[in-house]
Amino acid sequence: MKKINIKKLLGLFTMATIMSLTSCSEDVDVWDSETLDYSGTYFFELYDEDMTTKYESYDHSVQLMIYNTADNIENTVWLDDAESMFPLKSKFSFAGTSESFMSENTDFDDLDNDVLAIAAPESKPTGLGEEITEERYNIRNLVLDGKILPNAGTTVSGNPVDSIYIKIKLLSGNVKFTSYEVDESLRANPEVAEYDWEYDSATYDDTLDETYVISGHRKTGFEEDDH
Repeated sequence: MKKINIKKLLGLFTMATIMSLTSCSEDVDVWDSETLDYSGTYFFELYDEDMTTKYESYDHSVQLMIYNTADNIENTVWLDDAESMFPLKSKFSFAGTSESFMSENTDFDDLDNDVLAIAAPESKPTGLGEEITEERYNIRNLVLDGKILPNAGTTVSGNPVDSIYIKIKLLSGNVKFTSYEVDESLRANPEVAEYDWEYDSATYDDTLDETYVISGHRKTGFEEDDH
């Protein structure tokens, strides 16, 4: 029987371990988030801006997701309620920290569009140069005051959990769309011209302003804490 070289095996094992640890470290770097303190899924209740009236109680389907952008920039996140409430899916740039923040910009012209609010109309144009304007809600939004506080809340089962408080102002108005010709490769019949709408611009109507408070806690992942 051939003798096993223990030293050689130990050397190979050590090398494999180092390579494994290095690989894990690289993965952490790749998936590292500049907005980790904000990020997560949150259950919440919805109130008026003074928190004197509750519009929505805890429900499993009512959730807010906060996650970083593709650029992974500090204090810049997406707020997404998965169309369960407003609906809301918009990018926000904050001043402050996760424990005390607000929107960096407050003017309508300086805010990002809510992607759901500028979705193209269902009716299709029939040619180039057509325009359509529709009243849309939550076109652009800003956070007046926000706090995500570690272990400051308690779940229904009594577990400590990060709490969330966001006073959000929703800005509405009108959205203008213009028609364009669909590329041949995307047409049902390449030989037949097709047209669709693309976002052109938005105008603000301050009479439609709405302000709400989102109050809740981070999702723990434990079944007993799901609402």
